[in-house]
Amino acid sequence: MSSRYADPGPGRQRGAAIILALLSVALAASLAAAALADFGHTYDVHAGRSEQAQSRQFALAALDWARNTLAQDQRRSASDHLGEAWAIRIPPTPIEEEQAAGLVGGHITDLSGRFNLNALHPSNRNRANARTQCERLFALVLDDPGLAASLVLALEARLAPASASGTAATATPLLQSLDTLRGLPGFSPAILEALAPHIAALPAIHPINANTATAEVLAAVIDGLDLDRARILVVERQQIWFRNIDDLRARLGPEIPLHSQDLLGVRSRYFRVDIHASYGEAVTRLYALLDREQAWPTLLWYRYE
Repeated sequence: MSSRYADPGPGRQRGAAIILALLSVALAASLAAAALADFGHTYDVHAGRSEQAQSRQFALAALDWARNTLAQDQRRSASDHLGEAWAIRIPPTPIEEEQAAGLVGGHITDLSGRFNLNALHPSNRNRANARTQCERLFALVLDDPGLAASLVLALEARLAPASASGTAATATPLLQSLDTLRGLPGFSPAILEALAPHIAALPAIHPINANTATAEVLAAVIDGLDLDRARILVVERQQIWFRNIDDLRARLGPEIPLHSQDLLGVRSRYFRVDIHASYGEAVTRLYALLDREQAWPTLLWYRYE
């Protein structure tokens, strides 16, 4: 494999640095405006709670900034890839010149490049194919086909438990997050850590973005694609991403046909936002899930830690 793929080169590095600087300035500007807002309705008489309230307000302002970034990206580009502005991690950025006034940083993660475990739900008409792909993915990541099969069985039991008579009972609700897996047989912390970069629990079935999927996910969902070839594709797309599904089909070649038009795509719908904000002694960590089906991303949920 050519070494030119291993190093994006000084020109691309400078370009990324410029984009990062612009993003940081834009984020700082939006948060400075938030700092001037009236926080009286959230303030408590205790200084500690005031700082916590303002820290959370900064985090929410950063979340709106992330939504705006994704909305602008959707208007400007026909495909989503990891070289775009939304994919750049923002380091802790001072709200004002002095860091004591507060810091905010974070990143956006594309979840549409991951395998959606809710594809195993009985409501999915392509559940059988999804089961095969999920088992293949687990085997590639864990290097243990037997363990992969048992984990998929545990997932299916969670999504469609059997009744006392042995027949399928009414399907349970969709998985809301990967945290749900912690109580399932076989899903130890070590296994969850290994699988996490490749899987998600999303509310709707959507084509997997070939521009952001891991090599393991690509190899799992594309029949005939081995892991080594998938890894080469992942490295190559750093230079030239897939502009459409026909582009991916051409790079795979006639020996690896893509039969399904709904399996893979080059656009992303679901994104996770991770934000770290601080003000004074208070620190806020905010996590959110966004759905970009519409022009302005919908906030499906958010939580603080």
